[in-house]
Amino acid sequence: MNQVNWNLKEVFYFPESFGVPTSAQRIEVKPQVEFQQVNGVSSLYGIYHIAANVTFSPGESEHHGTSEWISIEDLDVSGENGYFEYAVPLFVELPPTYVHGNKLPEIELSDVKANVTDEKALKVEWQVTCSYEKPLERESSSIGSNSAAAVELPTSEEKTATKEDVDLPFFLRGLKDAYSVYEVRS
Repeated sequence: MNQVNWNLKEVFYFPESFGVPTSAQRIEVKPQVEFQQVNGVSSLYGIYHIAANVTFSPGESEHHGTSEWISIEDLDVSGENGYFEYAVPLFVELPPTYVHGNKLPEIELSDVKANVTDEKALKVEWQVTCSYEKPLERESSSIGSNSAAAVELPTSEEKTATKEDVDLPFFLRGLKDAYSVYEVRS
């Protein structure tokens, strides 16, 4: 089985009428995912379903939020506690050489945590692990079976996708030069 890991986060802010968030007693993030093969492309798609109970204290805070923040306008409020749900899109493109075998690819979440930021917003973070069967070996691979080689990504001046770029999962494509991506074959 191959495994790919990555971290996700969402930052939520709330209208001043609810007060200032102080903590999240319960936070759940659950993947709701389906496998699909369309035109030779295999992928997982669905949502990350976020459900949270948040405690508020009276007060106001100025929001200097960015476009990365999500405004939660609809809360089920009972006293100082509020409950909300939110869905984050989930899409994982599997390698072009992937062929569906006996076991469907899986998405697992771990290290789900929430904290209140200095800007009085709620930040929810989690780690994602995607497990899938090893793809078929490429017939004309120039990489030895026990070696590792760096995959060079196009620089910001290069706009055309290279063969190595196409073979990368969608979340690794187009990374800036400061990142290194390695392909290891066993």
